[in-house]
Amino acid sequence: MDPVNSASTHSGKVLFMASPMIALPGTMCAPAIFDPLADALYPDLNVDAFSWMTQPGPWDIPSVATNVANHIRRSYDRPVLVAGHSTGGAIALQLTLDAPELVQGLVLVGTGAHMRGHGDVSAILERITHGWDERLWADVLDRSFRIAPSPQQRRDFIDWVRGVDKRAAYDVLASQRDLDLSAELANITIPSGVIIGRHDPTRTVAQAREFADHFVNATFTVLETGHTPVFEAPEEVAECIRGLLSE
Repeated sequence: MDPVNSASTHSGKVLFMASPMIALPGTMCAPAIFDPLADALYPDLNVDAFSWMTQPGPWDIPSVATNVANHIRRSYDRPVLVAGHSTGGAIALQLTLDAPELVQGLVLVGTGAHMRGHGDVSAILERITHGWDERLWADVLDRSFRIAPSPQQRRDFIDWVRGVDKRAAYDVLASQRDLDLSAELANITIPSGVIIGRHDPTRTVAQAREFADHFVNATFTVLETGHTPVFEAPEEVAECIRGLLSE
C-alpha cells in the first residue's frame, strides 16, 4: 500500500497520510537515530531521514533549511510533516518560516528557538576546532542518550561521523548559537509538537515549556529520556506524532 495515498486507523480515528515525514537529526547525529521511530510509525508514515550534514555546504542554518526545502520540492508533490531533533529542530523552524507552503506540521525534539542556556556549545565549538576526532564524537554521542544504544549501534553512530566535514559541524553550531527565532514563532500556526526528555542535559523542561508557549498551536510532552527521545522512546514519540496527524 502506498503510504502517501493511504489511510489507516488509530484509536478509532482515520489518519490520512498526505505525505511522508522529513526527519532532521542533530549535529553529529546519524540519520539512523530515527530508525526506531520509523519502525514505530510504520505503516502510518514513511520517515525520510535527511542527512543534511553530508550535503555540500554552506552549513549555516538558513542555507541548510534551503537545502531541505529543495529536497522536499524535488521529492514530494505536497506539504510534508517535518521532525527536527536538536540542531535539526532549528533547521525545521527556519524551513517553516522561510517556506511555510512546504510544511504541514512540526515535531520539535530536544530543541529550541535559541541557544541561551545551552551551556556547552562554546566548548563543543572549541573542541571541533582543535580536536575533531573520535573522542569528541563519542562524548557528544554518549551525552545524548540516557537509554544507551547497543555497543554495535554506538560504533555505527561514531563511524558515521567519520564521513562528516568538520566545517559542517562547526558552521551549523556557530550559526545556531547566534540564532534567535523566538519573536517569529507566533507566525507558525500549523499543528506542532514540542517534546523534551526530562533528563536532557542540554535543555531543561522549563526551557522547553517556554519554547512551546511561543506557538499558537503546539502540544508539549515530557518523556523519561535523555536528549534523543526519537531513539530512546520511539513509541511515545510516535503517539505524539499520531496526535498531530489526527488534527
